[in-house]
Amino acid sequence: MTHRRSVAAALLAAGIVIGAFAGRTAAGPEKITFPTGWKEHVLYTTVDRYDSKQYRELYASSPAAVDAMKAGKPLPDGTVLTLVQYKAQVDAAGNPIKDDKGRFVKGDLIAYTVMEKRAGWGVEYPAEWRNGDWEYAAFNAAGVLNDKANYKACFECHKPHEKQDFVISLAALRAATAAAAPAKSDVSIAGFAFGPNKVSVAAGTPVTWLNGDESPHQITVLSTKARSPILTKGQSAEMTFAAAGTYDYICGLHPNMKGTVEVK
Repeated sequence: MTHRRSVAAALLAAGIVIGAFAGRTAAGPEKITFPTGWKEHVLYTTVDRYDSKQYRELYASSPAAVDAMKAGKPLPDGTVLTLVQYKAQVDAAGNPIKDDKGRFVKGDLIAYTVMEKRAGWGVEYPAEWRNGDWEYAAFNAAGVLNDKANYKACFECHKPHEKQDFVISLAALRAATAAAAPAKSDVSIAGFAFGPNKVSVAAGTPVTWLNGDESPHQITVLSTKARSPILTKGQSAEMTFAAAGTYDYICGLHPNMKGTVEVK
């Protein structure tokens, strides 16, 4: 579900109290009721967040919603997606502890992020914000609504993903549609970092990124606003820079990930 900032960061960041929603009483996170039965929902993916040292579980309210994700289709009306955030357990050096499969071990529950889809929701929003029929809400570990979350950023974060029903995590369940991974890439994505984070190429020479993380990522060039498709594990993307210059880029899903392409 897990753009300018990740879904959880956008929802949990203190700041705007949705002042832009003033006077729009029919819109807003208050529409969403905390999903008390989330444990009975379908766990469809887990994510290790190296940047924030979190372990995350994503649940869908019905098998039909998961089937739609896998087929790359819009999710059914009434779908509730719940992102459950946990601290990752860490060792004495502060590094996340991993299990025998190399995945983070979850610790204390931190918060919940919920997105819910209902027919007719979202009509109150301007076109540049609206995410179809989706609304967003953030809840603390006790299930209490966070009314100080920056919900505008949630809409901005998901807006570029309209073609996959605004659901970023949908890409992780879709059948792979990207070309086979290249034998060699210019930049590897691993542990929520670009490596190397700076490359130099001649103008017109393509640059290839390969995602080795369990989490999806997206290359977003700051100056040109060019975006790659969302890359799931094993998928790659290629971009070509025609003019000389320095091109800074981020992960569109995790903006703390940064890199640079120098074009000569």
